[in-house]
Order: sequence, then structure tokens, then C-alpha cells
Amino acid sequence: MTQLSNLPEIDALADGDYFYVLDVSDVVTPDKKVSWIKVRPEGARITNYKRFSDTITIPNLAAGVEGDGTISVPGAAIGDNVVFNLTAALPANIAILGCWVSAADTVKVRFRNTHASTAFTTADVSCVALVIRSSA
Repeated sequence: MTQLSNLPEIDALADGDYFYVLDVSDVVTPDKKVSWIKVRPEGARITNYKRFSDTITIPNLAAGVEGDGTISVPGAAIGDNVVFNLTAALPANIAILGCWVSAADTVKVRFRNTHASTAFTTADVSCVALVIRSSA
């Protein structure tokens, strides 16, 4: 029987390549295969992930006003995709409207004070961001 550690490694996967899968849900015929094309989204090749975990400063916001907070994510580039989440409770009357890479190494997050009459005083909030680069 061939040992996995004895097999040669390949440099890149092609769409026609397969992975071996041991399907534990099928005890009769557990040996299966899955094509590389099923592992990644069609037409996209994910080449780079950058992760941020720290705090973001939500700026002072008058009632009904929007403002941006920024975080530094080394390696982020304009055109990258960003997933952003707070790891603490969202402050009352604050909405997250969007996030994007605004410049090299910089992610902006737009906040809005949804309260009709009360201003929001700046706060630092724990967050995480994942910057993803993909190419067709």
C-alpha cells in the first residue's frame, strides 16, 4: 500500500485534478474522489488572505450622520474583498454600512449613528477583518 508521505508533491492544481476522500458516511464503499473544481468557486482563484484582529475606533457621530473608521491590514490592496465583524456588541444606535480597501494596507469601515437626536461619542470596539484577494 502506498503511504501518503511517499508520494511526490505537485506545485499547482489543475481543474482536472482529484483529491482522494475517505467517505466515513459510506462504510461499504468509503473510497471516493472529489475534483479540484469543486473545492474553489468557479472562475475565481483565491490567492491571498490577510487577517486583522484588534480594535477599530468609531468616530464621534452627530445624530443621523455617517463617519469612517480605519484599520491597518498590511498587504491589503485596492480591489480586494473585505469581510468585517465586531467581536463585541455593536454600540447602541450604530450601524455598519460597509467596508472596503481604501488604499494600500488600509481598510475603511463606514458607521452611521441611527439615533434621531443623540450624538454618539467615539468608542474603540474589538473587531476582526478578513481581506481576500481573488483573480479570475
